[in-house]
Amino acid sequence: MDRRAFILRGGSTLAAAAAPAFAPMTASAVVNSVIAHNVSDHAVKHFTNNDWQTIATVQSHFLPSEADAPGAVEINALKYLHDFLSNPITDPVDVEFILSGTQLLQRFAKKESANGQLSFIDQSIEQREITLRQFEKQAGDSRRWLVTILNYVLEALLTDPVYGGNPGGVGWQWLEHRAGEPHPPMNRRYWLT
Repeated sequence: MDRRAFILRGGSTLAAAAAPAFAPMTASAVVNSVIAHNVSDHAVKHFTNNDWQTIATVQSHFLPSEADAPGAVEINALKYLHDFLSNPITDPVDVEFILSGTQLLQRFAKKESANGQLSFIDQSIEQREITLRQFEKQAGDSRRWLVTILNYVLEALLTDPVYGGNPGGVGWQWLEHRAGEPHPPMNRRYWLT
């Protein structure tokens, strides 16, 4: 099943659509464009560049960029998650959960790699798939962390652009979704009311 069919089966009755061509970016480039400008955010001060690259890599693994479909990069999935975690109303427990799960995946990936040194972001796509499948089966919150990251990717795909994801409605265009009116203005975002 392709990605569009998967998303459409999730309860939507939208039709398939053609989308503009997208060029993939590396996790490092995504992190540099999103995080570098926001390093002083108190809520996420303990996240390292490697943490953000790991999250961006997982997001892109879940929703890769394709020639005719936006991926995690194009829908600003990392910016959306970063902005959510930096939001003053976000529970610090949620921030810590994302950080600890990210670091758990980093340690797991290195431990499971052939030489014990290969980080998750340096693995091939095939190796990442194996790592994520094995990570999902670990005791604890591994599976819940993966589901949480996937949920934020889907939120970034479907959100109103005022919230930082889905820039220009690229996700809506791809799914041929017509968003409700009126759109929230910047000064009326949910955490400001």
